[in-house]
Amino acid sequence: MKERELDSVLQVIENPIRRRIIKRLSQEASYALQLSKELGLGQPLVAKHLALMERAGLVTSALESSPNGPERRRYSLARSISITMDVAPHLFKERAILFNTSPGGKDSKQTNAPLGKRVQEALAVPDEKERLSLISDVLNDVDLRIGTVEEERVGLLTVRNELMNEAARIVGRLEDLDTRRVVFHILEEHDKEVASISQSLDMREMVVRAILEELERNIFG
Repeated sequence: MKERELDSVLQVIENPIRRRIIKRLSQEASYALQLSKELGLGQPLVAKHLALMERAGLVTSALESSPNGPERRRYSLARSISITMDVAPHLFKERAILFNTSPGGKDSKQTNAPLGKRVQEALAVPDEKERLSLISDVLNDVDLRIGTVEEERVGLLTVRNELMNEAARIVGRLEDLDTRRVVFHILEEHDKEVASISQSLDMREMVVRAILEELERNIFG
């Protein structure tokens, strides 16, 4: 996801009311009046938030006929997004990934073989009640696995922070500001390309090249 798109999504989800609407729409599509009743909010306020979310591309809507009156606009989530943001001394990373939610999509096929087999078997059960029971079991295992991955990620972030704190102490002893900036870029982005460093740090390529040559001789050689 491009930075501008991420900014748009973050502007939507920073609002607690919009997050409540998103949580409700994540369960099933709904109407503005229904959302206002369930969430205890005024319908004009809900409609205003829905319009903003639709402009941001996070929500989509369609007119549907109503058996008791005029057409109604039905709202649903338009995107499936995973957003992570890590903020710490010597660490700032943000990432937004769009993932597929359609049955049999390529993302679902990237899971490991045993889990993928269980998913396909659960979805193929003819009886709906039995299928729902199996889906519940698989979902429980998937969420447990996600929790394990997140715990491991926190542990890795802790290790990374410890390493970066020591690296920052060493880098802080370098007298030249441009050199310090280049070293931090290398540590954070694992990138030693002159052109990309020059663009990222808004420094002349000639200056970057000279700094990299000096670093290769004295530090990264």
